[in-house]
Amino acid sequence: MALQNDREGSPVFFSLEMPNRLDELESLHLFFERVGRETGWSDRLCMNMTLACEELLTNTISYGFPQGGDHLLRVSVFCSERQVEVVLEDEGVPFDPLAAEAPDLEMALEDRPIGGLGIHFAKRLMDDMAYERTSSGNRLVLLKKV
Repeated sequence: MALQNDREGSPVFFSLEMPNRLDELESLHLFFERVGRETGWSDRLCMNMTLACEELLTNTISYGFPQGGDHLLRVSVFCSERQVEVVLEDEGVPFDPLAAEAPDLEMALEDRPIGGLGIHFAKRLMDDMAYERTSSGNRLVLLKKV
């Protein structure tokens, strides 16, 4: 994890690279704990950022690499006084989570298909999200006003 703050008033930057394994999600929790502590985030903001990223990265780990193998996931966090921007990057198969249909929350639990709730949850926690497919993979940007 790297911390940069070169000029007074400039955004603070943190980054994490983690293997594409579910057992590595603990490093994501520790990462956001540190970011929250060093930037003075509220407990709620720290929890919301952690949960949204965990949901999205769990999907990436579970479905983004059908061919298997070891890959790195990148998490970059840019903090300013007004907002937090998180960039999630991976080299997995193309997947735009923003295009996923919202789950039917009115349907009885036992009748609902599996999946979709994590993405829905992450969308609700953030103020804005944007997806792009780059030459190297997927790039998802999450914005949260502070």
